[in-house]
Amino acid sequence: MLKKVLIADDSDDSAQTLATVMALLGLQPCVVSDGQAAVDACSMALPDLVVLDISMPRLDGRAACRAIRALPGAGRVLIVALSAWGAEEDLAQSRAAGFDAHWTKPLDPKLLLRLFNSQAKPAG
Repeated sequence: MLKKVLIADDSDDSAQTLATVMALLGLQPCVVSDGQAAVDACSMALPDLVVLDISMPRLDGRAACRAIRALPGAGRVLIVALSAWGAEEDLAQSRAAGFDAHWTKPLDPKLLLRLFNSQAKPAG
């Protein structure tokens, strides 16, 4: 079940909006502003879900995804690309980098709800 979420986006407005939506879903979001900060946060404690913007300073989202995937235990982490770019080539590059999904901006909240519901386990 999803609980802890790391959001990495150099657009503070975009990151904070996504964090607010996730908090309303009962998740625990943490926001960082670049790819290197995302890798550093994951090396300290792996979240259940990482949402990485592709175009970020210091380390882009694809490089950050590869670095996170190399961490011990990171195979269980869902990693989603979030980008303004959504052509087939962009999707292929995200798959090659190790992303589980590639979402385009602006984010359709239905995608987030679908992911959340697919990860939720029934009580009992």
